[in-house]
Amino acid sequence: MSDKEELAPHIEDIKRALNEEISKEQIEKELNTYIDVYGVPLGSAKRSIVKKYEGDPQELYVSSDKKVEDIQGDEQGLTLKARIVSLNEKEIEVDNEPKQIYYGILGDDTGTIPFTAWEPFHVDVDKGDVIKVENAYANMWNDKPQLNLGSRTSIKKLDQDELPSYSSEPQVCDIKNVREGMRNIQVTGRIMDVEQKTVNTKNGEKDLYSGVIADESGKVQFSAWHDFGLSEDDVVSVKGGYVRSWRGIPQLSFDDNAEVNFLDDSELPPADELSDSSILTISELAKRGGAVDAVVDAVMIDVKSGSGLIFRCPECGRVIQKGACRVHGRVDGDPDLRVKGVLDDGTGALTVIVNRELTEKILDYDLEEAMDTARDKMNQDVIKDELEEKLIAQPIRARGDITSDEYGLMLIAKEIDYKKIDVEEEARELLDEVRV
Repeated sequence: MSDKEELAPHIEDIKRALNEEISKEQIEKELNTYIDVYGVPLGSAKRSIVKKYEGDPQELYVSSDKKVEDIQGDEQGLTLKARIVSLNEKEIEVDNEPKQIYYGILGDDTGTIPFTAWEPFHVDVDKGDVIKVENAYANMWNDKPQLNLGSRTSIKKLDQDELPSYSSEPQVCDIKNVREGMRNIQVTGRIMDVEQKTVNTKNGEKDLYSGVIADESGKVQFSAWHDFGLSEDDVVSVKGGYVRSWRGIPQLSFDDNAEVNFLDDSELPPADELSDSSILTISELAKRGGAVDAVVDAVMIDVKSGSGLIFRCPECGRVIQKGACRVHGRVDGDPDLRVKGVLDDGTGALTVIVNRELTEKILDYDLEEAMDTARDKMNQDVIKDELEEKLIAQPIRARGDITSDEYGLMLIAKEIDYKKIDVEEEARELLDEVRV
């Protein structure tokens, strides 16, 4: 049974949101059922009960305390204890009238989050103070959560010992170790390439600076939502970055809350050395969720259906089956070559997609000759059969971007080749492992 004293303010909150129409005893019974029987989190249980009795969940004020790292955006009725890491004042225009707002960063022992206070503070607070925020809401801004303190938000100043000591110092991280969801990190790298583009946001057009940054451990795509003056080949330290992902590939993001310092060129190897891709195991890639321009050493264990000589829809590029595209119906397909295989390195497996140019390299002849071969044999599958003979059970080195989705990891090959094995070296390593 849940603790009565702990649930009491939440029962009162539900009762008030339902205009006092449901008894405390009934609310307590249902709340305990949701939490103890069905294992529903307290916040979700409260919203469910209010909805059940046709109330408005936005009328709920009291929420269980939430840690900063758990705020994901698009949330209402948030309660948290945090330290004010930074606090700034700004004047904006609303309905042609000037309005003072406040913005900055809040932090606890799990991380930091930007905030905007749309109304004046009714308590005297400053940088370093510990506060309790009730009935805040969160949304997404530049792909990361932001906390909003509105007219219905209450703020209470707390004693310093109410919150574990918090250091605003970022977590220093090698690029290969960045993971989706990380916040307030510091990376040092060389800008391998950068481009400026204008993107549409809900607040209008905004300049975005994107590219690839690398250190000795690997590479990662980045998005800078502020003009830091980044140029190709700069060596920089980024403090206060956060990590999102696209199709599983981690991406470093940072905005005007971050600190970017330009370092001496000697801090990192030259770009041509850093351009050499990192060799990663498939288990490492699975933990990361993907990677940019990585190398995998593995054995080809399968050449899947849809490999070899294929035909694509001239309208959308999809592979057609039995002369028909699933979108455009019967079409005269354009011929192409590809390999859709499975690589296994002993730590895991992934799908590899090999384009026409690289498939021609494996076959040692081009698409036109593949067409002639298939016509002579009156069988399109002969090309797939030949690829199986050349690839199955062979050690392969593949390089490319690695994405992930519900079907697992996929490597889109930029380079692929047979990996030469030093038998004596492999034997020595195996012997060392046995001795250990």
